[in-house]
Amino acid sequence: MAIGGAKPNTQLDPMGQAQGRVFRFTVESDAEVIQDQLKRGRNRRFEILCDEPQWLGGLDAAPTPLAYFSLALLF
Repeated sequence: MAIGGAKPNTQLDPMGQAQGRVFRFTVESDAEVIQDQLKRGRNRRFEILCDEPQWLGGLDAAPTPLAYFSLALLF
């Protein structure tokens, strides 16, 4: 992968310094709209609901997408 603004012929190999085994994995999820801004997301056997406050057209029935994002950073 070439990096923009790098010297000509300079390549970034993020795994070039890795030692031992290198693992790659895929995460698959899906989502559906239930009503207005209320959505259900699924990953493996788990489900979460996501919504927006009423002033943004939601039902305020579940945490907002940004709330899940901020929680993910904490984990």
